[in-house]
Amino acid sequence: MKKVLYLLIMVVACKVNLPAQAFEGKIEYQKTMQPVAIVEWPYSEGIVEDAIKDYLTKRGSKETNSNGFHIFKAAKLDSNDTDPSDLYFKIERKSRKEKDITVVSLLATKANEAILVPPVEGSTRIDAEKSFLNNIAPFIEAHNLEIAINDQEDAVKKARKKYDNLLDEKNDLDKRIRKIQGELDQNKIEQQKEANLIQDNSQQDIGTKEKLHKKMGHLLTEQGDLQKKLRKSQGDLDQNEKDQVKQNQELQQQQKLLETMKTKQKPAGS
Repeated sequence: MKKVLYLLIMVVACKVNLPAQAFEGKIEYQKTMQPVAIVEWPYSEGIVEDAIKDYLTKRGSKETNSNGFHIFKAAKLDSNDTDPSDLYFKIERKSRKEKDITVVSLLATKANEAILVPPVEGSTRIDAEKSFLNNIAPFIEAHNLEIAINDQEDAVKKARKKYDNLLDEKNDLDKRIRKIQGELDQNKIEQQKEANLIQDNSQQDIGTKEKLHKKMGHLLTEQGDLQKKLRKSQGDLDQNEKDQVKQNQELQQQQKLLETMKTKQKPAGS
């Protein structure tokens, strides 16, 4: 990636008041330094590239690529422009550490006219280039916001799905607990029946009494197993209810963030 060289010609006060305003600089093209308009936007390179492409293709200009430049033929620098231009964009992230800041350099020529090497000094098109970059800034911001809203809608859907899954899990746990409780109740009934049989057959032979006591032993073991299952299921239900509260809070936060982002969206055509 060729290194963009900046040559600020703005006064410091203007830069402080308008940090996102385009300024004049130079960029290397075929081993010469060409005067260009430059702007920095606080969005990722992909967002800015897609937004510029969308903006210009909607206005009838097709994109080509050459020597690291995105080129849009026969484009207008503004709505009153009667002299179409070929726009050469260099779109780069500012640095590895500042990957969410994108530097855009714009070099405009008359339609179908080659970039002059060496450049013509004192070009009058710089102001038009700066104005173009400044004017499309709201479109870039709107495009970035639209992408962010789409991502946030996905986040809300995921949070809601996780919450719904917890509700489904609670229903399953409730059913499981009712089933275990029913089995425990039946086990107690069977134990009572078996206890009655043991009492009624206290005078029977040893073999008969051993069978009755063995069955009672199975019932007691089953009771212990069911009680363990009940405790585990109840513990799972308690954790589920805690998770529901936490996930519902997460869902509300994600939903609130989405609503906040949507309030920043301007109606189409505004």
